[in-house]
Parts: sequence; structure tokens; C-alpha cells
Amino acid sequence: MNITNILVPTDFSDCSETAVSFALELAIRLKARLHLMHSMKGLYSVASEQLLEKLMNENRFGKIKTNIVTEIGDADLSILRQSKEVKADLVVMGSKGRSGGRKFLGSTTTEVISRSEVPVLAIPENSTYSGFKDIVFMTDYNEGDLSALRELSDWARFFNASLHVLHLFTDDSLQELIKFRGFKEVAKERLEDDVLSFERVLNPSFDEGFFDYMKSHSPQLVVLTRYEKTIFQKLTEPDHLREIGYEITVPFLSLPGEKYIKKEQEDSIC
Repeated sequence: MNITNILVPTDFSDCSETAVSFALELAIRLKARLHLMHSMKGLYSVASEQLLEKLMNENRFGKIKTNIVTEIGDADLSILRQSKEVKADLVVMGSKGRSGGRKFLGSTTTEVISRSEVPVLAIPENSTYSGFKDIVFMTDYNEGDLSALRELSDWARFFNASLHVLHLFTDDSLQELIKFRGFKEVAKERLEDDVLSFERVLNPSFDEGFFDYMKSHSPQLVVLTRYEKTIFQKLTEPDHLREIGYEITVPFLSLPGEKYIKKEQEDSIC
């Protein structure tokens, strides 16, 4: 676990202010530099003044190194650009669902997650930082999931957390059971980590299975790897990343899956 730069965008809404507070606590704990960013459409903004005022009035900012960034342009593109500019290891964003019968992650947060080359931590509006004692890693046994799980186990050790590996499935079969047992055995063999536990949940509805699990286990962090899909898969398969955004009330960490696929391939060659 090597997080030295954290980027946190803010538009001064309650939702983004929650993310700033959360990111600040993480930066203090990780001894990381915090980059506070505001993206604006026009040529004039009082963003810098507001950020400076916040820094002066919040004693906790004195515990870390802080950088202030303002950008002109669309929020999602500005965030992605600044993530590369400051060499961010983690982007922390507020997550306020859209109105309607079911709530997604906010549109800007969803766009950043779908294109970011670094992990993105989405913080629901009413969250309060209290560490991560229970972490859930969701897997469909993708090629890079083992490497992602290895990195996440570093998080679990750092935060002294339990790490639960969860697979949700909608159709029971022998093949699914074999995959589950195979992934479990390989993970235990390679990671040799006592904090890991494995669970599979059957439900005809993916999102209902997810929320039933959340209600009964109350984790403090949910983690999912994001992978590029083929055009056919995009058209025919449900987008679980968006489904998980429904009414989520705990922090949600998205990991860029392609990075871990490359890591798996490099390890197999060696």
C-alpha cells in the first residue's frame, strides 16, 4: 500500500465537503499529500479564497502537506487531468445519487470511475470516517482480481481490518461452484493471509443480493475492480458498477482492473 498523493475535488456542496473531510483523515493516517481541487466553468471563481479560508480555519490541515488546485473546464475531464498532473495514487470524491426510484452514483463520479487510471474512492454524503474495520471485495473471478486482492490485503493489514471476498451469482451451477472453490484455494495459497474470508451469495437479482448482503453484514468499505468490456458484452451484460451505485450508503472503492491484469501476466511470465 503506497499512497503518497490524494486528489479530492470539491464544489463546496455538503456532499463534496464530506469527501474532503474523509480524504483529510485518510491523508493524516497515511501521511500523504492532499491535493484540494475545484473545477469551474467560467473564468472567475472564488474557489481559491474559499479553500484557503478552509485551510486557515481547520487545524487538521496543519498535520499534512496540502496543495490547492483550480481548473477551468468540465469537472470529470479536469479531475482526470489533475489526477495525472499531481501523480495521484487515489482520488476521493463525494457521491450523491441522482433523484428517482433508484439512486446511482452521481454522474461526474461515475464518469471519473469509468475512466480513471488510479483507484477512486466514492464517499456517500452522510459518511463519517471511522477507519475500515470490515472490507468487502467483490469478485467475478476476473484475471486481475487476484492481484487486486493482494493489494487490498495491504489495506486490510494497515487498517487492521477483516477482508471478505464476496461473489454474487444469479444462476447456480457446478461450474460456478468449481470457479469459487478454485479462486478461493489459489487466493489462500498465494496470499497466505489470515484476514481473508470467502462467501458466495445466490440471488436471481444481482442488486437485490448485494443489498441483502449489505444489510446483514454492514461493511465499512466495498471494493470492486473495473474492467474494459467488449462492445458485445456492454450491450448484453448488466453494468454491475452502476448497479452497485444504487442507494449505496458506505464508501465504495473502484480499482482499475487493467492494471491488475498486467500484473497477473507479468507474474505468470516470471
